[in-house]
Amino acid sequence: MQIVYILKDALETGFIWALLALGVFISYRVLDFADLTVEGSLTLGGAITAAMLLSGNSFFSHPIIAILMALLGGMMAGAVTGFLHTKFKIPGILAGIISMTALFSINLLVMGKASLYIGSQPTIYNFLDQLLVNTFNITDMQIVKFVSKTVTSLFVVGIVMLLMYYFFGTEIGMAIRATGCNQMMSRAQGINTNRMIILGLAISNGIVAIAGSLYVECFKSANMDLGRGSIVVGLASIIIGEVLIGKTTFKRLLFAVVIGTILFQIIIGVAIALGFSANNLKLLQAILIAFILAFPVIKPLIIKWFRKRGVRHA
Repeated sequence: MQIVYILKDALETGFIWALLALGVFISYRVLDFADLTVEGSLTLGGAITAAMLLSGNSFFSHPIIAILMALLGGMMAGAVTGFLHTKFKIPGILAGIISMTALFSINLLVMGKASLYIGSQPTIYNFLDQLLVNTFNITDMQIVKFVSKTVTSLFVVGIVMLLMYYFFGTEIGMAIRATGCNQMMSRAQGINTNRMIILGLAISNGIVAIAGSLYVECFKSANMDLGRGSIVVGLASIIIGEVLIGKTTFKRLLFAVVIGTILFQIIIGVAIALGFSANNLKLLQAILIAFILAFPVIKPLIIKWFRKRGVRHA
């Protein structure tokens, strides 16, 4: 029975974090840019959403408008990082740290305090809640909440994946991918690599901010710790997906990221169920991602060890 709750939690949160992983995928895999801005832009998306839902304005408090404004805020944060890197020649990782540090204060200004609870404010998840209750007459609210959270988040992830797939197949999208592969060759082909880096980071952090927005609408609260450690979650999800699914085509890579995110959440859920302290989850995440990254080096050693044991027993 415990595995059911693990799967339930993994699906409820997994599709939201899949958006985070898709955003990190753009910076980490497509642009080959170590961007730490995501730790601030995830919180920014949640902060903007919470502030707008509580604003009392009939237009700005609409849940879809709040998500779109979070997207815009995240894109601006990513563009600033790209601008610092391309125009002022600040190394990418330092540019991300600068933006992440600045976003801490900006997020606090947006929310007005360290945490916000949106209470009974309408969210994007309420639409499916009402449909399930009023149209399908489902009275078990646990089932209603699970289905609405999972299906709504999956729907948003599907839209984002579809837009990413078609965008990165366009001329501009291919230019961004070429910039990430080889900047010198891209410039030789007439591509403005500085613009592509800024645009790519803007899109990356915009998608990450949507994840923060959905998290707030799903779980009804925003706080300053929302983005802490998010880069590790994103990287671990990407790498797990690539190891299991492969990375032969761009479409396959996108699906690998989403599946990897779900599997990563299941691993975390199993660890907690086995008695692993929640206070040590960050340690578990770090060990997991280190093991996966080191696996190509460790694998031959493991095979050699087993072969030796096999010969010895023979």
